[in-house]
Amino acid sequence: MPANKQRSPLDQIQRELDIVLALDDIRDNAPDPVEMFSQMVNRLAEEFDSDLCLLAVIHRDTGELEMKSLHQRGDLLQQIGPERVQALAESGIRWDDLAVLTGAEAFQKANIADAPDISGLAVAVVPVVMGQKMRLGVLVLARLNNPFGDDDRRALELVESQLDSAVIQGYTYYQLALRNKELETIYRVDRIRDQNLPFDDMLNKALHELKEVINAEMGFIMLYEQPIDRLEMRAYTHDDLFRSSQYYTILEEVSRDALAKARLVYHNDYQGELRSIMCIPLILKDEILGVFGVVNGSGPQGFDEEDRRLIGAIASQIDTAIFEGLEKRKLKQVLGRSIDPGVMERLLANPDVSKLLAGERASISVLYADIRGSTALAERTPPELLVGFINDYLGKMAEVILANEGTLDKFVGDEVMAFFGAPHPHADHALRAVRVGLGMQAAHQQVMDDWESKGVLRSPIGVGIATGDLIVGEMGSAQRTNYTVLGNAANLGARICGSAKPGQVLVSQQTYDMIKGQVEAEAISGLQFKGVSGDVIVWAVNKIIGE
Repeated sequence: MPANKQRSPLDQIQRELDIVLALDDIRDNAPDPVEMFSQMVNRLAEEFDSDLCLLAVIHRDTGELEMKSLHQRGDLLQQIGPERVQALAESGIRWDDLAVLTGAEAFQKANIADAPDISGLAVAVVPVVMGQKMRLGVLVLARLNNPFGDDDRRALELVESQLDSAVIQGYTYYQLALRNKELETIYRVDRIRDQNLPFDDMLNKALHELKEVINAEMGFIMLYEQPIDRLEMRAYTHDDLFRSSQYYTILEEVSRDALAKARLVYHNDYQGELRSIMCIPLILKDEILGVFGVVNGSGPQGFDEEDRRLIGAIASQIDTAIFEGLEKRKLKQVLGRSIDPGVMERLLANPDVSKLLAGERASISVLYADIRGSTALAERTPPELLVGFINDYLGKMAEVILANEGTLDKFVGDEVMAFFGAPHPHADHALRAVRVGLGMQAAHQQVMDDWESKGVLRSPIGVGIATGDLIVGEMGSAQRTNYTVLGNAANLGARICGSAKPGQVLVSQQTYDMIKGQVEAEAISGLQFKGVSGDVIVWAVNKIIGE
């Protein structure tokens, strides 16, 4: 039946019911909004015998009108002109009601100049509106020599009531798709973080994943070095581009702009190979970490709103990964030679790794050991022989400390300083310190057996241990830091060590109070130390019971 032929009321009801059922079926079964809009336009073009049928929808973020689907028969689109059809749609979406017009009336209502005079052209413009104010899109139909009648108008009113919910469904689909994409990306970054890769390997692997998610041609990560206010390129995916000083300068300028504004910055208007850039600062816990950026979006207009939303979600994950990586790298730099590798692995698995170096007060046992008669030893031993002996001695002492999960603080000449109970806490830190002190005495005997035959004067060691609440953390300057302790117990341990006789392991009263019943020890009274009022009692530990 021709579309404009008057139908009986029953036929009109059946027609409208068929339209509703057809559009509902499309909405329920189309795999995605693109296919849904395409099938709807094709069905409506058939229903209204249209030579031209298009659906344009307002972009949910930009507010711009985008053509979602077009069906044409013959060359009517070329006769009217694509730009005039677009202008008609952009005007029609603002109309209060649907309009059934001749071609001339439609062009005049849309204020389209130089409109073509097309004989027999009929146009129907249907604004798609949710409620009273929410404009969603517009449906435009055109045909030749077949005016739209009252039956068509009533049917198009019904179509509009179906299209508004279809557009909302499309919006929801894209929002869910974007959210799923964000969650998938978060999952991928988390998997990379869980692999415990070297820091730079982690950056490069994460960057390649993120570049694919955003559909960028290339990506980069710059880290910010605060002391010298410098951005350093640490990961990128396109060697040729970043070798060019011209492009590198642009990237750095945009990156610094993002840091200065503390927000996403993007440009889609560059000329040449580098056309589009999008950068977002990586800031976590008020600390500037660097910049994550991508270059040259895959779309003709560069990076769109969806890309900008996606990079924001990604940045919230990559900054955490970088922060953790930097903190772990710093922890390794500070403690790499001070603790056993097994202890290091447990520390790196701690989600609060960033707090370990910050400084805290803790109950700790401090140990000092040094060689008795070291001045005479240095005077009587050839330099090459002395250096070899000292290195062997310090190495063996370090082995005993690390084997018992102690922290090697420092070497000062022939003096060894270590502590127990930090950064990895141990309830038995005092007993561990004593075990190490006795172990060091035994290990030193073996060292002396080896070197005495080479001409090194037999020189025993003394060990002093004290326990107390100390401040522990990373201390020093920008040039050099050390993970160490401060407090009275540290000073007392050094004084006790100075009073220890060759072969002795002396401990403070507080240390002994924590281990009595587990060791054989003798009290030594009457000692006086600088900075400590009155006599001091220490204990000479001979052995650990049962060991």
